[in-house]
Amino acid sequence: MAGRDGLSPRRRRLPGGAGSALPALLLLAALAGCSDPGGPTGPGSRPAGMEVISGAAQRALPGRSLAEPVVVRVVDPQGRPVAGATVSFAPAAGHGETDPASAATDAGGRAASTWTLGAGLGVQTLRVSAADTAVSVEAEAVDLESELDALFAPATASEVEAVRSDWSGRDVSARGATVELVEGFNLGGKACTLRILSHEVAGVRHFGAGIVPDGSPAGSRPLLVYLHGGDSGVSLDELQIIAFALGPLVDRFVYVVPSFRGEPLVHDGRSWTSDGPASPWDHDVDDTLALVNAAFESTPAARSGGFVVVGGSRGAGVALLAGIRDERIERIIALFGPTDFFDDWVREIVHEAATGRPRDLTAVAHLDSTVIAPYIRGEMPLPEARLEIVRRSAVLFAEDLPPVQLHHGTADEIVSVSQAESLVRTMDALGRTPPGFEAFIYAGGGHSTLSLPGLIPRAAEFLRDWFDALPSR
Repeated sequence: MAGRDGLSPRRRRLPGGAGSALPALLLLAALAGCSDPGGPTGPGSRPAGMEVISGAAQRALPGRSLAEPVVVRVVDPQGRPVAGATVSFAPAAGHGETDPASAATDAGGRAASTWTLGAGLGVQTLRVSAADTAVSVEAEAVDLESELDALFAPATASEVEAVRSDWSGRDVSARGATVELVEGFNLGGKACTLRILSHEVAGVRHFGAGIVPDGSPAGSRPLLVYLHGGDSGVSLDELQIIAFALGPLVDRFVYVVPSFRGEPLVHDGRSWTSDGPASPWDHDVDDTLALVNAAFESTPAARSGGFVVVGGSRGAGVALLAGIRDERIERIIALFGPTDFFDDWVREIVHEAATGRPRDLTAVAHLDSTVIAPYIRGEMPLPEARLEIVRRSAVLFAEDLPPVQLHHGTADEIVSVSQAESLVRTMDALGRTPPGFEAFIYAGGGHSTLSLPGLIPRAAEFLRDWFDALPSR
């Protein structure tokens, strides 16, 4: 990144709101965070020097405000801060505007202004002056399309291997497993026992649920893991659709339902919220695999070995990534989820977020604040930002997927069908055929199971075939 724009990657900043004045409280906060070198002089002392305290060498899109105000300090000939001096903030011709255009220094000799860049690309300058002293501040108006071209260039083999290496070093063991609740649970008309489990994964406290059909002999029931969509947590009521699909097989599984970090698990008016910052798709997998390990260790009825995963939307993406990382996963049913974050559809979403128009979609705000915005402002180097995209793209690791059944509608307005099409192309190139891979694309189908006719019997048959092939015990 440094070679592309000429500015130090650690000094670039995210663009702020388009053309709006920075609130006065933010300006005061910026000033309050600067330390004073000595006692101030009173009004009327002549400014003899000026230094930039913060806000230099930022980046923003043309016509947008810098994320941080430009803050300067004015001093007298003895180096003491000058209070009450008038400071002017004057961009060069065509280099935007400032708000305020002038400000009086505070008791620490400081003054601040928000700079909105001009419409042109490249380095822009701001002259800050008080009496006979002045400094020049530079910022860069970046070309968003060029930035996105670099971010979304095809992934390389070395990037894929770097992510594999990262995954292999992650600890997904479940530590300090605790049973938080035990009570009866009705699943599809079958009497079951619900346990709310907590455990630690990578130092983060995590909650999930385990549901065991009553009367299950020891070691008799394979695990079925359900992974939810959205970013508002998971309700155990969602399992009823799985029970409906399984029909007579409903009491032949142990069910495992993770929440994801930072989100609640909800049941019967109660909730248990997992700790830690959200990490959609990436550490969602860690949370899932750790809960599976806890379930195996603490559920006598659980059959050791292989298990199956069903995921919808966000959960479908998590299911695919989990299947790549854990060879114990033997079948995946993925419903209308993301598979390829290098897809043009994702680039469109990122473009909108970068220009201040984020879509109201799962995890867009999170990815914008943790990846896209830091990349645009230069705090996250290009190689690091690209790895965040690689590690969420199951298509790049498709050769490691277990058998997958994929479902997606052509009219899905939440997750574009192009995501399913990308995985279909990849699996076709690998020569994967049923039952190793089968995809159902529903003309006019949307982002719900009810809009995809035939999904439930197909998914049930896919699981039933696997279940029937299990060695008897």
